[in-house]
Amino acid sequence: MARASFRLQTRDIAIVLAVLEHRVLSVVQIAALFWGKSDGAVSTYCRQRLRLLVEAGLLERQEQPQTLSEGRRPYLYLMTQAGCQLLVDELGYEPDEIDWTPASNRVTWSPFKAHQLALNDVFVAFKLGAPRVGWELKQWVDDRTLRRNHASDRVRIADHEGHELETALIPDAYLVLSLPDPLTGVERWLHFFIEVDRATEIVGDTSRSRRSWQRHIRAYNAYLDSVAVESRYRTRSIRVLTVTTSARRLSNLQAVTKAEGGRSRYWFTTREKLSPETVLQAPIWYKADGDEPVALMR
Repeated sequence: MARASFRLQTRDIAIVLAVLEHRVLSVVQIAALFWGKSDGAVSTYCRQRLRLLVEAGLLERQEQPQTLSEGRRPYLYLMTQAGCQLLVDELGYEPDEIDWTPASNRVTWSPFKAHQLALNDVFVAFKLGAPRVGWELKQWVDDRTLRRNHASDRVRIADHEGHELETALIPDAYLVLSLPDPLTGVERWLHFFIEVDRATEIVGDTSRSRRSWQRHIRAYNAYLDSVAVESRYRTRSIRVLTVTTSARRLSNLQAVTKAEGGRSRYWFTTREKLSPETVLQAPIWYKADGDEPVALMR
């Protein structure tokens, strides 16, 4: 196993763990999570620590595809076998607990990585934004775990021709924010499912695609009204937050969601407007049945 020729710090190990948990992180996302740089800045010291981790074989660095007009885009950091072994040695992980193989890094670029980076931006916004209003990001569950958990939570929906079909709802992530009562210590919890829409999915349900936003909302409606959701999450009060690519796309998703009976439990914003400063306090969100933007917390 490759071993670092430098003195490992607690933060170095935490960075390796974060890369494992989030599959791929950009240097900007790492700087935000571990150096508090929510403005997109990356310090020299952050770059130095990442360079040392790469040289030690604990992380792999990849470039993003880019055009000449874009300039250099932020480096991406992915897991390595040595990084996995580090977590086994330092944090007591069992090897079979680590959901990673070398094949995970072999594709230089893919829609999956673009989607994962967009989802990680949502995580960063909530992770840094919650403490600004006294809250804490208590739980973040990614789609890998949700796919396993929800596999048995089947629901029935209708397709575009009215035929009934059975499906499992797999959100992109599940998020819990908590706020302890200073007097009693009892925590108040807010529950959310997260969706990152990159405009790669058809909005309306048609015969041309087995996947569409409309069908996805039907699955959400069925799941949120089912016994399964309360059994698994101990609540039916779960809002669905969708981050999409543009105001026009937002309007289309909002209209379809409203037509399917979605109301105040479906909220939408754009990736451009999302940041730690805005995610909870700024009026950047549109409810499915609302015309004016509102803040997630008032």
